[in-house]
Amino acid sequence: MNISIVGLGYVGAVSAACLADMGHHVWGVDIDNEKVRIINEGRSPIVEVGLAEKIAQGRQSGRLCGTVNIEEALRETELCFVAVATPSRANGQIDPAHLFRACKQIAVALLKLRKKQVVVIRSSVLPSIFDHCHSIFASNAPEMVDLCANPEFLREGTAIHDFDEPPFTILGTESAAAEAALRSLCSQQSAPIFLLKPREALMVKYASNAFHALKVAFANEIAAVCGQADVDAEAVMNVFCSDSKLNISRRYLMPGFAFGGSCLPKDVRAVLHAGKESDLHLPLIGAILSSNEQVIDRAFQKIRATGKWRVGLIGLSFKSNTDDLRESPFVELAERLLGKGYELRIFDPNVLAARLTGANKQYIDKAIPHLSCLLVRSLDELGSSELLIVGHYFDGVAEFVENARGCVIDLNAYPTETRTASLEREAVLEYAN
Repeated sequence: MNISIVGLGYVGAVSAACLADMGHHVWGVDIDNEKVRIINEGRSPIVEVGLAEKIAQGRQSGRLCGTVNIEEALRETELCFVAVATPSRANGQIDPAHLFRACKQIAVALLKLRKKQVVVIRSSVLPSIFDHCHSIFASNAPEMVDLCANPEFLREGTAIHDFDEPPFTILGTESAAAEAALRSLCSQQSAPIFLLKPREALMVKYASNAFHALKVAFANEIAAVCGQADVDAEAVMNVFCSDSKLNISRRYLMPGFAFGGSCLPKDVRAVLHAGKESDLHLPLIGAILSSNEQVIDRAFQKIRATGKWRVGLIGLSFKSNTDDLRESPFVELAERLLGKGYELRIFDPNVLAARLTGANKQYIDKAIPHLSCLLVRSLDELGSSELLIVGHYFDGVAEFVENARGCVIDLNAYPTETRTASLEREAVLEYAN
């Protein structure tokens, strides 16, 4: 395939060299004459293991060349990757100036050439910036560009290995023709391929990098607590990382409602207290509970926005298949609703006020002392609700919700396959508590 890559920085140079090595003809484009000269001399513009050799091979084979003339490159290609820099501004916002300029130049060149092209955003950008890129092409080269996203997952120092053996490949397109073109580039890779809408594809990159940063910060905070307690942090984390059921897995990573119960909140507070006793500042772990509170608050604000006051809540325990109400986020949500004057009825077949005992009874007596007046024995008793809030999927709930006459807010809905996400999340909690 004939491919142009606009931007010969870190991502662009690596991508150009690797695609040429796969047998494609690649034109690398950059406004920096020096970068182009270095590429054409068969050298690498950056320090990266194995890159200089691949660029040299690409030049010797005639499959890789550099140019400052974007029109020259686009004339020869049917697929264009955009890999220009998207640096941070002082306030943390992405500076898309280089990207927007590149998109405008590509659009003008394609219009002049009267040539349609698949254009793929390889740079790391948020969905709103992608939308603006789409607008640039729509206004400057209408119906000539099939705009897609293909985020990269290259780590400095291992970029060539990561290109050849990525964890997965994300194709962000809704075009069958563009999908086919992009899939053909992945034919030599064994990694799974995921087809997403462009905006979703771009967010996978941000979710991944934020989580990678989170893992580093988490390990360092746990190590700090271990150090103060004269505990071998490496021994702790080695065992921690060996757990592929919960710790290093998809568990706890499906969006849903807030966590609760007798374990997670209590143990987070215990770690924080241990840190405080040693004068350790643990900002990451310290933010966990407040972040969890924000989930409950967003749900409450969403309920308020409906303007409905007669509410039915399905599920009260912190997870289904238990009657444990201790630190249940649904109890806290119910408290807020009652405090603001909502008419609330609650269905949870596992929770009977008369059967609650011990710490469970003490907790709910303090939080909602008149719980027995709010509980109903069947879903049908919620039939008059103006708004249904779904916390758990008990037997019959999916059908009841589907036939509900009022509004429905599914606290597990983010935003599709809600029941699958709910059951996965509750399966996780079975392990944790």
